[in-house]
Amino acid sequence: MESREYEFSSSQNELIKNLADKMRFVAAFLIGIGALGIIGGLLSLRTGGVGNIINGVVYILTGIWTNSASSAFRRIVETSGSDIENLMGALGELRKLYTLQYWLLIIALIFIAIALVFTVIFVATTVGR
Repeated sequence: MESREYEFSSSQNELIKNLADKMRFVAAFLIGIGALGIIGGLLSLRTGGVGNIINGVVYILTGIWTNSASSAFRRIVETSGSDIENLMGALGELRKLYTLQYWLLIIALIFIAIALVFTVIFVATTVGR
């Protein structure tokens, strides 16, 4: 029995292409903002620019992974005979992107909680004097 690969229609391909184009724009924007953040951080390193450098790196990584997902979605439109396989690859790239963002948010929440605890301890010890 021969199995046929599903092909998206032209309107479905247009939707996927539109998504890929917007993702590519967002990726380029994130990479650009990240580069500017790193440059700004390096220029202000003496006055606490490390945070800007870290932000810049995060933006660049997110931009790179967004671009990778965009390219995977673009392959769906540009090839024939493997739309479902390409779609699954694109979804895998999206999963990587959101996994990165998920862990970055978890780490940020942990740092915020630690900062909050230290702030409460500092205020409690300062008020008690």
